[in-house]
Amino acid sequence: MCPTIRKRKPRRNKKTNNPLFTIFLIFVIITIVGAAIAYFLYDIGKPNNNTPTKTHVITTKKKVTKPIKAPAKSILEGTWVSSADGRMLEIHGNSFTMELPSVSEHKIIKGKLTITGNTATIIYVGTKDKCAENPGIYSLIIKKGSIRFKVKHDDCPGRKQIFSTTWEKF
Repeated sequence: MCPTIRKRKPRRNKKTNNPLFTIFLIFVIITIVGAAIAYFLYDIGKPNNNTPTKTHVITTKKKVTKPIKAPAKSILEGTWVSSADGRMLEIHGNSFTMELPSVSEHKIIKGKLTITGNTATIIYVGTKDKCAENPGIYSLIIKKGSIRFKVKHDDCPGRKQIFSTTWEKF
């Protein structure tokens, strides 16, 4: 018996000319280069100066003073509308301006408002009647979105009538 000689098939070069593989390889390279550029340009990985840091308190034998805080804005600040007749009350700090709507006359009243606990002291400014001479003392009731002044003592009947109602936040 003779050995049979088999013909070998020629080997193919394993070059990949597949266009999908080429596109995928280019995409991966571009992604890696883009990430590297972003890392260096935008300082990704470095601590940001805007991030909060821990504050360490160092105590010494010296007298420690408390920091001075700015006064908080009062919850009464803003514009209020009377639920009874549509009067507008603007409160800024310890002063107020009230507009009294009327068909015949548009009247504006200015005054001072002092709050101590739940007690409000109201006095008119710029008028020459007894409402400017004597302050009105009211208890202040604050509910969600509304306030009410309840008379404790007031010699001015007009002010007593105007303020003794519920005011809604505008």
